[in-house]
Amino acid sequence: MLKGDTGAKRTWFYENGAFVAAALAAVLWHAVLSTNVGDDMVYFKTLLDGNSSLGEILAHRYETWSSRMVIEAVLIPLVHCPLLWKILDIVIFTSLPVLLCGLLGVTGRGRWFVTGLVLLYPFADMASAGWIATTTNYLWPLWGVLVIGMVLKQLRCGRKVPVWEAAAALLACAYAGSQEQAAVLLLLLLGMEVLHYISEKRMKQPLLYALCGIDIISLVYILSCPGNAIRSAQEMAGRMPEFADFTFAEKLYMGLANVERIFIAELDPVYCVVAAVLVLLVYRKTGDYRKTLLAGIPALLLFGQAVVRVSHPSLKKVFVRPEQTTHWDWHALVTYMPLVFLVLSVWGILYALWQLADGAWKHYLWTAFLLAGGFAMGVVMGFSPTIYASANRPYLYLYFVLIYVCADAVWNMGGMKTVWKTGSADAVRKMPVSEKLMFTVLGLLVLANILDVTRMCWLLGRLL
Repeated sequence: MLKGDTGAKRTWFYENGAFVAAALAAVLWHAVLSTNVGDDMVYFKTLLDGNSSLGEILAHRYETWSSRMVIEAVLIPLVHCPLLWKILDIVIFTSLPVLLCGLLGVTGRGRWFVTGLVLLYPFADMASAGWIATTTNYLWPLWGVLVIGMVLKQLRCGRKVPVWEAAAALLACAYAGSQEQAAVLLLLLLGMEVLHYISEKRMKQPLLYALCGIDIISLVYILSCPGNAIRSAQEMAGRMPEFADFTFAEKLYMGLANVERIFIAELDPVYCVVAAVLVLLVYRKTGDYRKTLLAGIPALLLFGQAVVRVSHPSLKKVFVRPEQTTHWDWHALVTYMPLVFLVLSVWGILYALWQLADGAWKHYLWTAFLLAGGFAMGVVMGFSPTIYASANRPYLYLYFVLIYVCADAVWNMGGMKTVWKTGSADAVRKMPVSEKLMFTVLGLLVLANILDVTRMCWLLGRLL
């Protein structure tokens, strides 16, 4: 009996221990960070004067600064309760891998892989405008998108969505739709769902149409908000006056180059793992050297950035690291190298996904559109004068699109579902050496990131 209980506990740990690890990491980070930094203090002071109500503050900000009314209705009171924010943020961050696994149907060892990808995200990016301000404006809307995704999954499966879940999805849509990038991502996801039901001739989906309506209203509200135009003009005058003279091509280049800098030139751990996993999956599935080589283009370019640029300094003009600048030499070939690398990398990822999809073109197209949307949300920052002032926080959505696509490729396209579906202790003992090595490397990367984020959480509260 005791032996059976021990075995059950081990099985539970191998199935759900990853989520516990995510919770422990979140608790550690929130225990050492300080909330008295950045915009948190600005929002805090808006209600300390006692002269304005929350409604008056929101109305004033709508006219002069921002359309994110729903988010700020939560944010402004929440800065008075940092402990409550920490509890909520821990729950939200911990539930990210839970929701991703639920969306993809991931079980067993696959949960450790998905959670590992989430824990590779540089969480310290959420401090760039103040912890409370940044998480409520970026991380929480992302969480809302995933919650809506879970409800959409139930609709696809033909299940009846409980009233409370439908209400939660509508509230999540109103909250997430208040953030520009999340609203566009929702429009893409909901639009693809509508097309799916049209193709399936299952047009009676009132909840889906209600979500579409809320998101469209949110986008119209964003586009018509006078405060957004005023803020953009003030930000441009204060941060990047030359932005007004940029052509469309220059803004597009700035957006593309910044994406290449963050994910490729700076060897982002999440992107590195995604590139490595895709090439391994293609080789495992096809056994074809040429197909593997083409799918490995993103990994080869990362190798060039990591090794060739360091060991052969003369090739720095090939493996260039784009700077945060607004002046470019359009006659120099080196100016265009980041664009070449980014285009080749995206093509390599799409090629790898096509090989893994193995003719399932609907699944492939859905994944390709999602990936394109993720990259577009990163590139569009080139059309904002705050592209550099915003640091890396606007790229949160691209990070999680990459995480989702990678997890989907592993679990549903790459055939690992049959291998990783169980999390029993016996299954773990029978893991091949190559698989154990992969999890070991991923675990070491995650541990390094957890320690680095912990260090940054401690430092940022004392430096900002």
